Amino acid sequence: MKIYSIKLVINLFLMLLALLIFPYSYVSFAHELNKSRITIITADGHSEFFNVECAISSVEKTKGLMFREKLDNNEGMLFIWESDELRQFWMKNTLINLDILFINSENKIVNIEERAQSGSTKIISSKFPVKYVLEINAGQAKKRNITFGAILAQKKLYDQC
Repeated sequence: MKIYSIKLVINLFLMLLALLIFPYSYVSFAHELNKSRITIITADGHSEFFNVECAISSVEKTKGLMFREKLDNNEGMLFIWESDELRQFWMKNTLINLDILFINSENKIVNIEERAQSGSTKIISSKFPVKYVLEINAGQAKKRNITFGAILAQKKLYDQC
């Protein structure tokens, strides 16, 4: 009976330890992603720069910015696929409001979801097939005059990330 009690205490301790560490694995994971600097050329010809973390693998895309408590105004996350398709996002477990920019394979912004609400389970869909999705702090698209038709200046993002 004594051995059973010791094993039970050890198992409970390990489960508690795992529960304490698990949320931080989401937070720290995104900081280890490949990073790059991208340029968005606005419709009026102005250049806007963002330091982005690139999400290429399905694991990186699934985690995205979940559990992130802060994102600087010049930072973002760029999701990259090999081809254009309709893309769907939600804000579950995302702690900050975001602007979501949908970008096609011609590097044009074709749709913007402004001020997506943190924690929402509402599905946010691209209206057109896209190859890239850029998530930035809510309000930054409007503040920087990034609208439909703006261009992502980089051509070979797989090579950059």
